[in-house]
Amino acid sequence: MAEKPTKQKDMTPAELSLFFANLELIYHSGLTPADGFDILKKGSQNDAYTAWLDKLYQGSVAGFALSESLEKAGAIPEYALSMIRIGESTGKLQDTCLSLRDYYKKRDELAQAIRSALVYPLTMVLMVLVVIIVLLVQAMPVFDQVFNQLGLELSGFAGTLLTIGQVLRSSALYITGVLVAIIVVLLIIRITPAGKGFFNMLYEKGPVVSDISFKLSLQRFAFAMSTMLRSGLDTDASLKLAETLIENSRVGEKVSLIRKSIQENKGFKASIEESKLFPPEEMTLLSMGFRVGADAQVFEQVGNSIAASTERKLERIIGAIEPALVGFMCVLVGIILLSVMLPLLGVLSNI
Repeated sequence: MAEKPTKQKDMTPAELSLFFANLELIYHSGLTPADGFDILKKGSQNDAYTAWLDKLYQGSVAGFALSESLEKAGAIPEYALSMIRIGESTGKLQDTCLSLRDYYKKRDELAQAIRSALVYPLTMVLMVLVVIIVLLVQAMPVFDQVFNQLGLELSGFAGTLLTIGQVLRSSALYITGVLVAIIVVLLIIRITPAGKGFFNMLYEKGPVVSDISFKLSLQRFAFAMSTMLRSGLDTDASLKLAETLIENSRVGEKVSLIRKSIQENKGFKASIEESKLFPPEEMTLLSMGFRVGADAQVFEQVGNSIAASTERKLERIIGAIEPALVGFMCVLVGIILLSVMLPLLGVLSNI
C-alpha cells in the first residue's frame, strides 16, 4: 500500500478504506497489531500519519484493545469504532476490517461520482457568465465607439446592455467584494447547526436533488447494513446503528418504522416490505436474499444496484444541463450581437 492518509483528523473515506485494508492485511498475515503498526509506521512518509500510527503502536504495546487505541488516537468516525468493538466482541475483527474497507471504498466512489457530476455543470455556468461579462464589458464599448464615429448612439436594448457593462467596469471592485462577502457568509452559515439544517432541507426537498438525496442515503444505509450483518451483528442492533448514519429524514423515518415493527414481533423481511423503503426491484432482490439466508450479501447487491441507478440519473441530469446551458449561451450571445449589428447594418446600408 503505497499511499497513506495525509491528515490525522477527519480522515476521508478514501483514507479510511486504505487504513482498514492495511489493518485487514495485518490480521490476515498473522502479525500482531503492534508489529503491523510498526511496519506501517516505518513505511510512512507523512509525519502526521506516522505520529498517528505511533499512537496506535504505543497503545498496542501497552495492551489496549484495538478499539481503545483507535479511540485514543482519534481520526476514526464513531461508526467505525462501533464496528471495531463489535468485531472484537464477536471474534470477527478481520471480517469487520474487510467490511469497513469495502464500505468506505464505496463511500469514496460515491463522493467522487457526485463531485464529477457537479464540476462539469458548474464549469459550464462559469463559462457562460465569463462570456457574457466579456461581451458586456469589452465588446459593447467597441460597438459604442463605432456608433459614435457614425454620429449615432446605442439605444434601446443595446443601450441598456452598454449601461450594464459600464456599471460592471466601474464597480468591479465593489461587486467582487460583495460576492466574496456572500461566499464567506454562506460558508459560515454552512458550518453552523442551523445553517446545516437549512442546506440539508434544500438538499432533501429541492425539485431536482430530492430524489438523489433519498437514493444516496438509501445506498449508504444498504452498505452499512451489509457491513454490520457481515460482522455478526443482529438485525435490530444493525438498524439502530445504521439509523445514526442516515442524513435524509424520509429514509430515517422509514428505518424507525422498521425498528418499531420488529419490536412488535414482526419479521425483518415483513417489516422492510411494509415500510416500502426500497423500490420494487430492490425489494424483490432483498426478499430472495432473506429467503436463502444471504442478508449481508443481498444488502451489498442492493447498495450497488441503487448506486448504479443513481449514477445513471446523474448522467441524465448532466446530459440535459449541458445542451440547455450551451443553447442559453448561444441565444444570449446572439441577442447581444444582433442588438448592435442590426442597427449598424441598417446605417451602413443607407450610406
